[in-house]
Amino acid sequence: MHWDRLARLSQHLLDDIEVGSGDDGTWYVSRDIEAALLRRTVQGSEPQIVVGGAGHGKSTLLWSLHRALQEQGLHPLLVSATWLHPGDDGIRTASTAEIISAVTGRPGAILLLDTADLMLHSRSARHDIIDLVTVLARTAVPVVLTTRPLEGQSLPTNMGHKITLGPFSSNSELPTAIEALTVEFIADDSVMPPNPVTAIQSALARGALVDDVCTSPLLLRLLFSLSAPHFPQLELDVTGLYNLFWSRRIVSDHRSGPEVPAEDSDDLSASAGFLAIAMLALGTPEPPVDVVVRRAAQVAASADHTYDDVVLRRHVRALTRRGVLVTTDNRARFLHQTFFEFAAAKGLANRGAEDELPRLIARVAQTPDDLFVGAVVEQTLIILGADLLARPAVRASCQTLIRTGLPYPISIAMTAWAHHPAILELTTDMFAAVADDQLRRYLTTLPLLDSRQFAERARDFGNRLDIVPRGTGTGTFHEILSPHDSSVHPPDSREPDELTTYQERLVRALHHVEARRRDLERATDEAYRAIRRAAGSKDDDHLGRILFSISRSAFYRLKAGSSWSAPGRKLCADIDAHGDNIGERFDLTRLHDAYVAAAQAADDARHARDGHGGSAGR
Repeated sequence: MHWDRLARLSQHLLDDIEVGSGDDGTWYVSRDIEAALLRRTVQGSEPQIVVGGAGHGKSTLLWSLHRALQEQGLHPLLVSATWLHPGDDGIRTASTAEIISAVTGRPGAILLLDTADLMLHSRSARHDIIDLVTVLARTAVPVVLTTRPLEGQSLPTNMGHKITLGPFSSNSELPTAIEALTVEFIADDSVMPPNPVTAIQSALARGALVDDVCTSPLLLRLLFSLSAPHFPQLELDVTGLYNLFWSRRIVSDHRSGPEVPAEDSDDLSASAGFLAIAMLALGTPEPPVDVVVRRAAQVAASADHTYDDVVLRRHVRALTRRGVLVTTDNRARFLHQTFFEFAAAKGLANRGAEDELPRLIARVAQTPDDLFVGAVVEQTLIILGADLLARPAVRASCQTLIRTGLPYPISIAMTAWAHHPAILELTTDMFAAVADDQLRRYLTTLPLLDSRQFAERARDFGNRLDIVPRGTGTGTFHEILSPHDSSVHPPDSREPDELTTYQERLVRALHHVEARRRDLERATDEAYRAIRRAAGSKDDDHLGRILFSISRSAFYRLKAGSSWSAPGRKLCADIDAHGDNIGERFDLTRLHDAYVAAAQAADDARHARDGHGGSAGR
């Protein structure tokens, strides 16, 4: 009996995930880790823990795994961790006992547990998940669960085999995804580039599209769906994409077609915020519709909005039609957890920074392990940080979070600071409270945002060498410089002819020769000169490390822009001049050769355009 009921719920969840081109799965892009994960799951040696960031495709991976397991004659059961969360009445959609009874009583059963991170925010819920996996492992029932990285750290290290699901790989997954999305969303008569894959990869190389938009399965799909039936405009960052989603799906419905009601054009932004705040208060992103509507009405009343249950139910239905909400088995959730976090943050920000932030910051300080609330607070600070009037309150909030001395509150402040460098000052005292992993997160977040902000902050670091050695001399130095390198081995242990995944990505990017924005070229050049003046040549090894750090930003952001070729070549020459050991340690030789070749290609291309009178090329 338990199996039949849970199997019906599982099928509904699978149907919700399958939002692509029909039921043949043509919308899905097979992931590089998938074959190995399927093999280990079938073998059933130990629980498989898939660790991936928000929007990296964990749920769709389980959808595909479910289909592959069924094709082998097995009986996978896809379960959402939200089913284990009790409602206001204390009733759960499913209990761990019911799940154990269902899968242990079914030969060939396999448990696929999605979004386990939602149950890892409290000690009791975390123990429930651990006990569930442990019991099934003892009875030889294969288990695959997904979690975000930070929450996954709370799981026992010996609980199972951890495998990382990253963003789309640039050489295999990304081109396949772009081709599939172009077929699905772009009309045949739409104006689009001759080669969509090359167009998007070039936008990535130019810095017009940030990495997260290009390589996140969730965000790349969102980019195409919001632009349909036209080819996307390739000038967006993550915040810009979320704001576009807000304006084209929530403020109004910009979709077209026979299935879109003409009268369904109301601005539902207030209701979306109320519903998300209600979910936050309930402690779950997927509550029963009755419960969330009742709580959202209370939230609306506190904001002097006369939205009763009837109005909010109508808005829930409208948001579901627009694809903002997913409503299944009388439960409602946003299309993705990140959209819930964004909607809750928009709703909280609309209440005003001075009234809302002190209460939110106090909540984070009191419950520093509550990642569910913390993610919303982080997004709220990012949204309010763009408001000059709210900036003093945001600055005070970030300072309060840093003064707690606690890891997660500090990381929230550092992320907000990375988005809005003006809210905090770069001081030694401020960095004293920041641990190495938080500094790493800050440094790796910067290049994923705006190029100009990154260049300006690089210049600031260049003038503060009392802080820079802290960033370049920590035990996490190699991770800071190579955030996309999944290898655990330091560079000096690699064979000389090997390039890391990250370095290969740089080499490929160098061949997308594009002119860079003048302000970025100027700011990066200033940072380079400041470091050269301050560092001198007293410590070859230390200087080599600093120069390598700056060369990373140069390679990553400038991509061999022709007008920057002279300082770029000088930078590479300086690195090579400071000892073969440094060059070998960081494996720079092939990068340098690729840079020189790309710069020469840029010069040749410019001369060719000039020779043909091609002023448009400039």
